[in-house]
Amino acid sequence: MCGLAGLYVVGETDEVSMRPSLRAMCDAMIHRGPDAEGLWSSHDSRCALGHRRLAIIDLDPRSNQPMHSADQRYTVVFNGEIYNFQALRRELEAAGIVLRTSSDTEVLLEGYALWGPGVFGRLDGMFALAIHDTLTRRLVLARDRLGEKPLYHTTAGGLFAFASELKPLLLVPGVSVQVGERGLFDYFTLRYVPEPATIFDDIHALQPGTYRIVHDDGRSSEHAFHAYDIEPARLRGDDYVDALEAALTESVRTRLVADVPVGALLSSGVDSSLVCALAAGLTNRGIHCFGAGFAGDPEDETPQARAIAEHLGLPFEALTVSADDLASGASGFGARLDEPNGDRSCVPTYLLSRLIRSHVTVAVSGDGGDELFAGYGRYAVLARDAALQEGPANGRVEHYLAKGLPVFDRNVLDDAFPGEAARFRARFASRFASLFARDELDAYDRLRMIDLHSYLPGAVLAKVDRMAMKHSLEVRTPFFSPQVLALSSRLPRELVQDRGLLKIALRRLLARHLPPELIQAKKQGFGMPAAFFGRNEALFRRLAERSDEVLRAWAPLRDRPGAWAALQHGARANINSLWGWTVLGQWVESLPARG
Repeated sequence: MCGLAGLYVVGETDEVSMRPSLRAMCDAMIHRGPDAEGLWSSHDSRCALGHRRLAIIDLDPRSNQPMHSADQRYTVVFNGEIYNFQALRRELEAAGIVLRTSSDTEVLLEGYALWGPGVFGRLDGMFALAIHDTLTRRLVLARDRLGEKPLYHTTAGGLFAFASELKPLLLVPGVSVQVGERGLFDYFTLRYVPEPATIFDDIHALQPGTYRIVHDDGRSSEHAFHAYDIEPARLRGDDYVDALEAALTESVRTRLVADVPVGALLSSGVDSSLVCALAAGLTNRGIHCFGAGFAGDPEDETPQARAIAEHLGLPFEALTVSADDLASGASGFGARLDEPNGDRSCVPTYLLSRLIRSHVTVAVSGDGGDELFAGYGRYAVLARDAALQEGPANGRVEHYLAKGLPVFDRNVLDDAFPGEAARFRARFASRFASLFARDELDAYDRLRMIDLHSYLPGAVLAKVDRMAMKHSLEVRTPFFSPQVLALSSRLPRELVQDRGLLKIALRRLLARHLPPELIQAKKQGFGMPAAFFGRNEALFRRLAERSDEVLRAWAPLRDRPGAWAALQHGARANINSLWGWTVLGQWVESLPARG
């Protein structure tokens, strides 16, 4: 887990001007890699790469980055982990390649030298990377299948710039920080900005499962090496659960490999309980589990999580989040964000990550189970809706949008952004209409595909990465191995829902490891409890009023007073809207000053 940055000349810019910007970009990401820093420039001064390292595999300084291939042709900066690097290492050695380190970075690099971009489809891992080729003078960026690791890019002043986070890009002279109606409407509708867009008009995320080739004349092209799709079920019943257990067990095993201490997140939910149960059977170290609950919350999950850990024979430590803790976290929270994210679970995730990092450097989690195996309540609600099952595809799209998306009041959004709602629907329809046109798919399938391509990378994984990496904590997700992904794409319908319960496939598997009384009956969220807002009304009023002041003076809204007034009024409509408004104001206030 690390942070990477780079500048690549596609115009007339020299290396002397790149070096200060590159160092500033790396300095802004020290939390992603406190263990080492590396800067490199190509001989022709057309490419400069920077890296901040959090050492997880092979702690030897020889594995620091940027790293050069044995023939010096390729140079890589890499963020993430390759879990099958040992198997790939054996393939490389069989091909006569002598490796100098025991790191997954070198395996990745020499794998690219041997197989080219074909190496990306071979990787079981989470990764974002950049590789420079001195022979062709090309730059290649790549990102993992589901977008666990972030990678952003833009072009400004003859430079192609990229980084693991958004804010470092703002330190590059000439990078546009324009925020238009599209970004604001997306944020107020979803509480996040769906990829490949960002809140900034001219900065983009590399899409998951793709690689981008950038030429020195500025031309670039994007290619997919993975595309998740729903397929007919090949296994059913216990046969499916057997296959899932084998795949998930192997995925957990590989994600426990590290040269630093490893822990686990345990909320008492089905997904994290299953990961911890499988981990318990794979390690003799008594993997340390961590959870969090809210003081005074009647739905506090930590007693149940502790009981699960005790049953599994695992140590457990709980963080009890007090009103003071949440108030302190909420007061400056937006400034900690790379991009505004209005999810109320961000604050407790940040606080829990701080606790976990005081004990371990790596933690496995149950993230992804809801999206892959249909765990959210909306799956059950919308699956019963005939409008999503019948009628023309465009009607299904409109119905989905009408049912589930807006967070702010519709009238408020229409008043603030005239015509933007229609453009939002058009973007959504263009991206997902083919899903709704496939009559063999039901609502479960369609919603899973939408979540996997929008909500998961844009909101969930972005939250996990940013909150954990603020404390230099690496979070690994066993549900994202290629084998588990393949099985989830063939999920039998009878293993989705039964008598009001969702994620039946995972529940059946968990029942092999836990007694019934320890398996959570219904899904619970991890956001700040609604009651907390009520008990701290004065605090949130002050926070919202401060955001009012900031956003009233912010150019994108200052120049549109009608939009500001409408949104400011709408922010008081409900807790989610209020929190989204407050976070945006705090985030805007944290942006670096531009000369």
